Amino acid sequence: RPTTQPSEDYDVGADGRSLMIRDVAAKAAGRDSQRAFKFDQVLPMDITQAQVFERVGKRVVQNALDGYNSTVFAYGQTGSGKTFTITGGSERYEDRGIIPRALSMIFQEFRSRSDCSWSAHISYMEIYNEQGFDLLNESSGVKALQDLPRVRMMEDEHG
Repeated sequence: RPTTQPSEDYDVGADGRSLMIRDVAAKAAGRDSQRAFKFDQVLPMDITQAQVFERVGKRVVQNALDGYNSTVFAYGQTGSGKTFTITGGSERYEDRGIIPRALSMIFQEFRSRSDCSWSAHISYMEIYNEQGFDLLNESSGVKALQDLPRVRMMEDEHG
């Protein structure tokens, strides 16, 4: 999720696969103040939702269409942008997240690959305080759905 004041306490490596964190408290105590972490990829702060889908979601959806179970798992601290990345913003079409983009790709493939018979099963789960919630199951007992971010379906001229 874009922020107007990104932290100066980290740097993304030039390889796009590493993250250097500066520990201010450790530096003040005279200890090693940098930690390096390696990832498959680290996405920059200024990345668009379309670029996130191209780099993360598209391959997962294609694997699902090829018959493999596939999962996108968003993990992070409160306020780090997980919901925005997964569902997107509701104000602008280009801010739609991984889920609406994935559904568009899935149904485009359904239309273009008419030689196949399709069945899609989709789950949308939230894990909060070690409790799992099925966000698509109205009978799950969660009554405070109004507290969850609203997601609305958006279509273009092709449906």
